[in-house]
Amino acid sequence: MMEYFDLKGKHVFVRVWTEYVPSPDPFTLVFIIDNTILVGICWDGKLEGAAVNVHGFFQELLMASSYMLRPDDPKVQDFSQSERELAKWDKFQLNNEPVVFRTTLNTEAAELYYFCATEDLARIYYYNDLLEVTNCPEFKGKHKGVVELPLREFVEDVLKVSREYLEEYAPLIAEIQREHGDTPENYDFLWESIEKWRSCTRGGLTWKPQLTAGRSS
Repeated sequence: MMEYFDLKGKHVFVRVWTEYVPSPDPFTLVFIIDNTILVGICWDGKLEGAAVNVHGFFQELLMASSYMLRPDDPKVQDFSQSERELAKWDKFQLNNEPVVFRTTLNTEAAELYYFCATEDLARIYYYNDLLEVTNCPEFKGKHKGVVELPLREFVEDVLKVSREYLEEYAPLIAEIQREHGDTPENYDFLWESIEKWRSCTRGGLTWKPQLTAGRSS
């Protein structure tokens, strides 16, 4: 069995390890945007994953992206205002982005993320608790900050890595879960979300889905 698998976009990189560690979240992963480690750690020059609910990780990425594409939606505006107030409590200094989406990305540690968007930019404010103890010089002091990239390229990357995960690797994760007596997650919501991207990937960002499923925290 493969040790891990990689999912890559233009900016986004996700590595998921297939080793099963008996725990609420038995798998680990690394999430990187443009050489910034948002989830996981560098240790002794190697990437190491953080314990994450893999299904919930991709669900949160897709939901964050859907909100980032709907700045004119009154529900998104109300939600973003509430999230902005939480950011003050969490001591995150956001700019005036119209869309704000707070998430832990279903990590087990104290990681926290604010996915924000302007008309054409994605900004991800992050606090990666695990990375604070890195012994890799190039990542020291980079456990918190902000990454900025074109909104279209970010959401296209999220689509690409999510689709590739579902098509090629979700069956493997489900098989490992069953081998250890776990019940695999239902991926219907993720598939339904991805199908709604098709209008986005042709000509412009026009996706306006009504995502009503509950979120994991």
